[in-house]
Amino acid sequence: GGAKLLVDLLGFVYPAYMSFKSMESSASDDTQWLTYWVVFSFFSITESVFGFVTLLIPMYFWLKIAIIVWMWYPATRGAQTIYEQLLRPVIVPFLEKVSGKTE
Repeated sequence: GGAKLLVDLLGFVYPAYMSFKSMESSASDDTQWLTYWVVFSFFSITESVFGFVTLLIPMYFWLKIAIIVWMWYPATRGAQTIYEQLLRPVIVPFLEKVSGKTE
């Protein structure tokens, strides 16, 4: 109920607002928000596939709120950390393989 609504608001509304704001400004924070959306999308898809695991984690939605805020908070840039340490080492070699086969 309420926790999921809060997660959705924090996960979509503020980042969408900051993304629009970033697109309209000359500041160089575009990469932060693009990285956030890539990481957020990865976790959303993973959560959809392995949704049953969320039932095993106590206070899952409160933990998710903390992670979402950590990901978009400018001082921590958590999405960039997750991307560089978790996603990039897996995705970049895959993309290089795929692009090598098509060329």
